[in-house]
Amino acid sequence: MSLHVPGPRDPVYWSREALVAEEKRVFEICNGCRLCFNLCPSFPSLFSAIDALDTSEPVVPSTVRHEVDADGNHASATSGDHAAAPRADILGQAEALERLPLSVHQKVVDECYQCKLCDPICPYVPPHEFAVDFPRLMLRHKAIDAKEHGVKLQDRLLGDPDLVGAVGTMVPTIANFANSLKVNRIVMEKVAGIHRDRQLPTFAAETFLEWFRARHPAPADPNTVEGRKVVLFYTCSVQWNEPQVGRAAVEVLEHSGITVFVEEFKCCGMPALDGGDVPRATSWATTNIERLKPYVDAGCEIVSPGPTCSYMMKREWKDYVGSDDAAAVAGHAWDLMEYLNKVRKEGGLKEDYSVAVGSIGYHVPCHLKVQKIGFKSRDMMKSLPDAKVTLVDKCSCMDGTWGMKTEWYELSKKGAAPLLEGLTKEKPLTLSSDCLIAKLQIEEGTGQKVVHPIEVMHKALGLAEKK
Repeated sequence: MSLHVPGPRDPVYWSREALVAEEKRVFEICNGCRLCFNLCPSFPSLFSAIDALDTSEPVVPSTVRHEVDADGNHASATSGDHAAAPRADILGQAEALERLPLSVHQKVVDECYQCKLCDPICPYVPPHEFAVDFPRLMLRHKAIDAKEHGVKLQDRLLGDPDLVGAVGTMVPTIANFANSLKVNRIVMEKVAGIHRDRQLPTFAAETFLEWFRARHPAPADPNTVEGRKVVLFYTCSVQWNEPQVGRAAVEVLEHSGITVFVEEFKCCGMPALDGGDVPRATSWATTNIERLKPYVDAGCEIVSPGPTCSYMMKREWKDYVGSDDAAAVAGHAWDLMEYLNKVRKEGGLKEDYSVAVGSIGYHVPCHLKVQKIGFKSRDMMKSLPDAKVTLVDKCSCMDGTWGMKTEWYELSKKGAAPLLEGLTKEKPLTLSSDCLIAKLQIEEGTGQKVVHPIEVMHKALGLAEKK
């Protein structure tokens, strides 16, 4: 029987004692496996700290226990051994782990940028009896820190892209100019902790919603529309910074006779979770579910051009909201290119391509890999005229907010070096990524513009030339 690990709606989730016990248990298992040694800074820091422990010194048993009864329910934390699942002591260091300083726990948490790449390669994820979910454990630690000490100003700002976007798009020319001024960037670094050299998103003169509402001033009732129909969860980045991605998505979908609906959505919540702000993330998810569910009931699928947003809809909203409606939304959520591949397989995609696209260096985002759907964007682009696609399977080390922070900027750049090298090695005409945050890292590192795969498809269909 798999160990039951508490979710954010379980009171035990918020216990600091239970958290420490769970971290010790998971760290012990990770130490005995070490498949993730080269994924992100967290694991090398953890393993180096464990290797430095003196395994010969006697150990005083832990005073924290995370008990689970025969039915998988949590009991209160009491004194005793911390292990709540079969031990995985391969290297003979399990007892020494009791001496691992809590400062190491915090360092591991701080260096985790939620790429989630450990999830698809971990042999112990649920339903395995060890029930290891490292990314969610890191988010739990951040949530407890935020509950006990408050959400940091830096995380409040970076965790609310809609607020920043709404302000920036009021006066986009001024906001974009201000973001280019060195003196302003120094102030931002001092106040908000955003590194002065990090490339920031530009604010759009016309938001995606403004464009869509002008295109469809009197939208149809989804219950009366026949045929394929979708509701587009467009993402914060598309709304405020990259509306051309949303426009391309709408035009490509409509080109194949697919009806597109759009609502006014909140952020998916991942930026807030990065700062431990569970209440805000849960509130946004709840609002989005309420707005999406009527479309699901009307027979619509949900598509998103943002890998993190589609991941959140499929995997996280169910745990944080915990409603039947959240499960229904998850069951109808698709990555945009995943959905287009499905339509193509069913013979419903209009492929009257007229423009050659040439060579493409494609970055596959981590949050698409963790969805385990294959390389759908690559597959679609490979079908385009004169396309030669080179897939680069390396992390951008951004996580939306982590790579922007002053304290992690250099580590983020260093971690992204293999990606940048892989993308530019063949000198492709076009660089592409589904992740509009990874785009910032790639553009800053290469000096070359990055486009979303839907923009490549839009170009190949000749739709860009019809403007």
